[in-house]
Amino acid sequence: MQRDPQQPRKPLSLGRLIGGLFLPLAVLALGIGALLYHKDTPLPDPWNPTTPLDPLEKVTPLTQWKLARAVADPMLCWSALSKSGAVYSTRPDQNTSDQCHIRTPTKITRLGEVRISPLETRCEIALRTAMWERHGIQPAAREHFGAPVTRMHHFGSYSCRKIAGTSRMSQHATANAIDISGFDLANGEKIRLRNDWNGEPNAQAFLRDVRNSACDWFGLVLSPDYNAAHHDHFHMDQGRWGRCR
Repeated sequence: MQRDPQQPRKPLSLGRLIGGLFLPLAVLALGIGALLYHKDTPLPDPWNPTTPLDPLEKVTPLTQWKLARAVADPMLCWSALSKSGAVYSTRPDQNTSDQCHIRTPTKITRLGEVRISPLETRCEIALRTAMWERHGIQPAAREHFGAPVTRMHHFGSYSCRKIAGTSRMSQHATANAIDISGFDLANGEKIRLRNDWNGEPNAQAFLRDVRNSACDWFGLVLSPDYNAAHHDHFHMDQGRWGRCR
């Protein structure tokens, strides 16, 4: 029997609409799952959200998401740090007080191509520094000096203290920060913030590129441009305040 053309169509109910979409959406979800999880998936690891962070892989729009997953899980964090080429050791959490402690303590002596004086920090800061070394420091060094950085100098990470001139605890009190003071290069160049921030043009350009790239991996980056207290180091942390200066 034909429908009376004068009779209005019944509106499509929400239930019927959802029911009609369920099957194609389910098929699509199964297809995406097969693409992501199949052992022979054609999707490269850097673009596959199911694969863990590998610091040696190129940076993609998924890298920050993978990094967030890694730093939220100590085992994933240490696994990624190992893939980066870091030399480190771990130990149980250090709890001095509610305000001063180190979660996932990680003592590093090497990050990728770079040696570093023994530095005790938390895995999150170590991994973020490793990402910075690989994707920020080394490209800048090769661009401005034609040689890689071989050593990084620091003023430490963990220090149970307040922010100077305030009653608030520093991010250093939980090893959620790191202070970097300079770099040695394979060609013999020695770059120090206290001497070179306003030094030779190539050193200036290198240090500013390094500062800017640190902002890709840390929430807060303070340099000599911020104030006189930072004339000789970069302060980098993952606290609540975001700034790149």
